[in-house]
Amino acid sequence: MLFDNTLTIDSIPVADAPETGAREKYVILGRFTPNGHGPPPARQLAARLVKNNNIVVTVANAPSPALVPLRFRSRRLWGETIAAVDQITKTPFTAIIYPAGLGFDAINKPRWRNRRMEEWRRIKLALIIATRAKECVFLPDPETQQTPRWVSLLLVALIRIFAWRNTRIFWTSAPSQDLAKRLTTKLAPAPPVRENIVHIRGITDGQSGLARNTLMSAEAFALANIPTSMADRFATRRLTRPLTLHHVNADQIPHQMRKPDASLHIGFLLWELETLPRSHLQAGKILDEVWVPSRYVQKIYEKVYDCPIVNVGKGFSLPELQAASMAQYDINASHHVILMCFDAHSSVERKNPLAAVQAFLAAFPNAPNVRLIIKTTPVDPSHWGDPNGQMHQIRAIAQRDPRVIVDERMLPFNDLLALIKRADCIVSPHRAEGFGYIPAYALWYARPVIVTDYSGTQEICSHDTAYPVPYKLVNTGIGETIAPLKNAQWAEIDVEALANAMRDVRGNPLKAKIKALLGQKLLRTRFTPQMQAKRYLDRLNALGVLAD
Repeated sequence: MLFDNTLTIDSIPVADAPETGAREKYVILGRFTPNGHGPPPARQLAARLVKNNNIVVTVANAPSPALVPLRFRSRRLWGETIAAVDQITKTPFTAIIYPAGLGFDAINKPRWRNRRMEEWRRIKLALIIATRAKECVFLPDPETQQTPRWVSLLLVALIRIFAWRNTRIFWTSAPSQDLAKRLTTKLAPAPPVRENIVHIRGITDGQSGLARNTLMSAEAFALANIPTSMADRFATRRLTRPLTLHHVNADQIPHQMRKPDASLHIGFLLWELETLPRSHLQAGKILDEVWVPSRYVQKIYEKVYDCPIVNVGKGFSLPELQAASMAQYDINASHHVILMCFDAHSSVERKNPLAAVQAFLAAFPNAPNVRLIIKTTPVDPSHWGDPNGQMHQIRAIAQRDPRVIVDERMLPFNDLLALIKRADCIVSPHRAEGFGYIPAYALWYARPVIVTDYSGTQEICSHDTAYPVPYKLVNTGIGETIAPLKNAQWAEIDVEALANAMRDVRGNPLKAKIKALLGQKLLRTRFTPQMQAKRYLDRLNALGVLAD
């Protein structure tokens, strides 16, 4: 299955299925139906087909069984996608193409900045799969509005020309529902889902903040014995009405609430800047309540939303693991290691790694046993989130100074945590954070943390638990934020003070350790899944939706 992991899905339980002797290969592109309507979206359908002993190809961040990333942003990443597609299409397969799965709605570039190239690559991918399949079902369902109509019409025209012999085209959702039912007929029927449950709707794959929040809520509700769409079987508590918890960005809420229903709709919303984009304002008019992870985000939404804004915090549960050896970086026990981690897709400019490099060079101009690791994900030169070329400057510095190490590999989550646990100090010179996952991970493992004393990290990083660094507010530049904003500001960390904090951590290890242990105590007492479950339970009681 090829499936774009930026899509929002409504997670539902998958029934066990008997194995059969038949093995058929499916390449499924996208979802069969919109959220909450009819049969499961493609990812759940894939899991069912796997249980039925079929061959299914799935996306990079999905748990099973094969890994095929969909990447369009650069020539190199597009080449990797085509190579993966070439590999899976060598043997006969049935293609099921749903254009919404290509993520046209997720392209955030203006048309003059390579948007047309990304659109064309998505179209080309669908056409490649359609022309190579022994049988192809094309489902351009216009009801979702996630794919521009011109794209659907163009794809239909191209497929009619190049793959007319093996392709069937259905313009309504009914055939897609019939198809999903036919593919899963040999499965044991799923147990009926009670109506009055918490319907969790959000991304569940990958390491993004949205995905981790979705799974965090599922775990917290399970601990509170509250039935959800992700774990309904053993919950003992009862709700008096259905509740829908939306783990998506605010601009996606109207798409998930097109039809009125009996649910109490709550949005678990994340945002980093004190100014909201215009696209986020409609959600405040249709949601019954908003949950946020920090006081900082709470204040952002309270300024513009009329519904209740509740700070419910977060609940962490990280594995106990051994610290990484760092031999891959030619680092040994004698080296003092400063680590900065961030996901480039969260915006290089917002994470501000260049400030960490500048402070490191100022703090340790000649110290031979000090290292700075900039751990990020692959950053393409044309990436929207690096308009000022911070990564280009950092790579140039790293070439001149071997003490600065840039690692742009994709690491498994536990490997990233092991890296954090080995570091002598974690630094986050961010311009704005909704909460701050990396500082939280560091404190969980009692690692000293240096952060900008601004935004969501203030929830866990005080002078008792970390090294907050002063800042000044500056205006955001054109192209620096993920959405166009007027009169928006964020923090510019004091690089000199950041350098002093780096020297302080190295020069006073006992002081740094005491702060880190206090931070660990805070994380492991107030920000656990158990405490999150209690906060959720208390809030549902206050809303009056729990049955006596």
